[in-house]
Amino acid sequence: MDNVEDYVNSHDLQRRDASDVIEEFIDEVAQMDGRCIDIGCGPGDVTNDIILPRLAKDAAIVGADISEKMIKHAKKKYQNEERLSFLTLDIQTPNLPNDLIGQYDNALSFYCFHWCQNISQTFRNIYEILRPGGKSLIVFLAYNSGFNAYEELSKNPDYRPYMKDIRKYIPFFHNLANPRAHLKKYIEEAGFEILHCSRREKTFVYKNLELFTEHALAVNPFISRIPEDMREQYKNELIRTTINEKILFTEEKLNQKEYNILDRYYIFVAYFRKPIDKKL
Repeated sequence: MDNVEDYVNSHDLQRRDASDVIEEFIDEVAQMDGRCIDIGCGPGDVTNDIILPRLAKDAAIVGADISEKMIKHAKKKYQNEERLSFLTLDIQTPNLPNDLIGQYDNALSFYCFHWCQNISQTFRNIYEILRPGGKSLIVFLAYNSGFNAYEELSKNPDYRPYMKDIRKYIPFFHNLANPRAHLKKYIEEAGFEILHCSRREKTFVYKNLELFTEHALAVNPFISRIPEDMREQYKNELIRTTINEKILFTEEKLNQKEYNILDRYYIFVAYFRKPIDKKL
């Protein structure tokens, strides 16, 4: 997902869900002061447009992302925002930089952790970077049928050589029974006190096939690996296979029928705190 422009132009779903949860927890977010971090900030627009205006007025926020291209884009676009800065960070790293430990008062993350396979390390690292009493609000995918298309395409011998690491891109919780219980377990094992943890069904309507295609291609990690002479075929099969998992309905526009695509999926919302009496 290093294609910054494609992602910026097709992540309305992520922006909407981030905004919805921020508004739901508006009182809690408004009390987040000091130094905050947005883990998995991507191009930085959610950090700047949605999170920053709702933090306490004296708060500053650091956007962190594993993608150097995303961070480069964000640094350039938001270079004049005094309360906002960016850094490159793999939140799953087993070697967390010492200069990050105990440096943040609050942590937020929107649509990042479904890409993390080492969930235990992820929550341990959040615990380490927070100061005692620090709180965290996170949102990420619990299940989306679109990932089933990855598994289906990986069975095709033409694509298999380019999708050998497919498990890396299927969310850890995707096929787990009772995923909410597992999430709570990982958060508590890291040392946190859970203030809220839920798994919720959501829907999003793509107004036409073009918008759905743009979104599906923007978040697909395999396309750049596929040889150019096979790439268009792969894209077409990806969209066709993904849509088979969705709900299609038609809408009349200027006496023409147009397909709308209804996406039903699940997200996790969790809000938790590092105990005050715990040492770093």
